[in-house]
Amino acid sequence: MKPLVACLSLPLLLAGLTMGSVAYAADSYTDGWVGHVDGQRLDVCYRVTPLPAVGARLEVLRTSFVIPNKGLPRQQFAVAGYATVTSIVDAHCVRAELTQGTAQRTDHTRRAD
Repeated sequence: MKPLVACLSLPLLLAGLTMGSVAYAADSYTDGWVGHVDGQRLDVCYRVTPLPAVGARLEVLRTSFVIPNKGLPRQQFAVAGYATVTSIVDAHCVRAELTQGTAQRTDHTRRAD
């Protein structure tokens, strides 16, 4: 029984590591993530500064994974809404107001150009 469990757990471990590496394929220099949602108010944090300026428009992106036929999982983003930066909270976070769509905690954000 133990060899069977070991044989089954190795592929699952490798699949988990592969999905973990794909999940962080987003650009950490330009992408932020929604850390807190309170109605229409969002707290958006960034790993690397500079932060978007007050008044900047952001796209709220919902993450999903697509598994191509016999391929590795691929992360894709779909626009779930738009927000406008209203204030700077601290060195890594800004407060934004949702203007269109919906937002969930851990959604990604990008500057809307």
